[in-house]
Amino acid sequence: MILKRNKEFYSCLLFILAIAITGCGRLGGTSSLPDEKPEDVAKRFYELISAAKVEGGATTASEAYKMVDTRVSNLNVNQFLEVIKGYPEKFAVDVGKAEIKGTQALVTISYKMPSSFGGEYTVQEVLPLNVDPATNTWKIDFTGDSYGMQKDEAIAASKSEISPKGK
Repeated sequence: MILKRNKEFYSCLLFILAIAITGCGRLGGTSSLPDEKPEDVAKRFYELISAAKVEGGATTASEAYKMVDTRVSNLNVNQFLEVIKGYPEKFAVDVGKAEIKGTQALVTISYKMPSSFGGEYTVQEVLPLNVDPATNTWKIDFTGDSYGMQKDEAIAASKSEISPKGK
């Protein structure tokens, strides 16, 4: 009789745990990616910057800054505005496809820059975007700190290159 009650108790407990785990996965928000495509976010971001360059105001640039992942890009709004001030007047970006890896997307972008030899040349880069868990939206890693070699890894690599050789 005790064995039968234990089986019923454990069966009921496992059923409740299964429901709880399923519910937590849905409510956590980490299991699904944002509805908006990372390519669309990148395109809107650079459209805001281009509009800021044409209009000359900080309003659209401030809107672009709101799309920056401030958790990894160590820039305040004034620093961001200073960076984009240096962009060419008719700055425009062509946005390519995104490669999504977990909660990060790598979007290929290209843009033209004036050459000091006359004419212009095309720059191709990868723009990292991260999912903001609080809002479940894509945020731009403007400084690229979450992609490639991290700051501490770069410092360690440079120290190992200049460290004196053993005796």
